[in-house]
Amino acid sequence: MSQRIIFFIFTSLVLVSCEFFQKKELNSDEVMDTIIDYKSVDRFPLFPACKSIPSLKKQQICSQIKLSESIYASLASAEITTLRKLNDTLYLNLKIDSKGEVILTNFKASDYLHKQIPELDSLLQNGVLNLPKLRPAIKRGIPVTTAFILPIIIMN
Repeated sequence: MSQRIIFFIFTSLVLVSCEFFQKKELNSDEVMDTIIDYKSVDRFPLFPACKSIPSLKKQQICSQIKLSESIYASLASAEITTLRKLNDTLYLNLKIDSKGEVILTNFKASDYLHKQIPELDSLLQNGVLNLPKLRPAIKRGIPVTTAFILPIIIMN
């Protein structure tokens, strides 16, 4: 009798433990929320004006140029006056989410540039907010969030 009980308990444990060996699948929403490096996507974020270019590499270059031009236009419209000549580079950390919205997560600028243009934070935020919606990056057929650094040269 005790052997039957031990056998029954052992068999029950073996059957119940099978679910521990099953592969767990990720929800597709979890995959889309992952931030992926700009260089590891199948298709990078695309500026609307660059859709008609057939080459992927040229589309990427076009999108980077259009993003830079839009930021430059925003800064130029502010009519910034400085006491001294500027020749500096600032680096924008941009995130483009899976819906194509561009978000300025951070930027790096020299102390000198901050002193010359105290309203630089708000000017950059406004410039990014005025960007059109982009086509999001694609990784394995799924729109994904990407992050990259865009250098902007400031000269007057």
